[in-house]
Amino acid sequence: MMSRVGKSFAVLLVLCCAAFAGVRWLGAAKHQSAPAVECRAELRSWVVAGRGRHLYLQIMCPEPYEAYSGRVEFTSVALRTDYDASLDRSGMARVGRMRGWNLGPSFGFAPPPDNRLEAMYVLSLEQARCLARDRVYSEPYVLLGSNSNAGLRRAFDECGVPLPEAVLASGGVLGEFPGVLSDVGSEVPREKLADFGVMAAER
Repeated sequence: MMSRVGKSFAVLLVLCCAAFAGVRWLGAAKHQSAPAVECRAELRSWVVAGRGRHLYLQIMCPEPYEAYSGRVEFTSVALRTDYDASLDRSGMARVGRMRGWNLGPSFGFAPPPDNRLEAMYVLSLEQARCLARDRVYSEPYVLLGSNSNAGLRRAFDECGVPLPEAVLASGGVLGEFPGVLSDVGSEVPREKLADFGVMAAER
């Protein structure tokens, strides 16, 4: 027969175990109740000339992460507001993320931007932060080669976000997204940007 003291100790032990388990369960429940932050994004394009289209990504993040929202597109760094051609030692403007304004058709015969939707994404906060980061690549900008589409595709690759197969399959000279598979080279380190005429980039 268990003594009265033994019974009391057993009851106390059971209560302590139950309380400990309850604290652990509440802690786990509280941790699981906080959903991961997600950002929405739309991949869109507009006609540059003929069938050829320019790709860009529009990111939309919730508060307080609006800093990662906005338009991500690539071009010649010569079009950036922080570019100084007189200081560019490379001899030819490189591929980089657009800064200062949004791109649009620059030819008189090009139609107004139709901003056609190519794909929709749900991004993790880390992916949105990665895509929003400023980048300049070492290859010179070439309209049908290492161009805006190639720069965006490279950023997608680096951030673990897939481009639609239809976009990747239409990268030839006569395709809708010429140059999308072209190599844009390595990323230029921040301390070397001035050698490429880029003066005020934020990384």
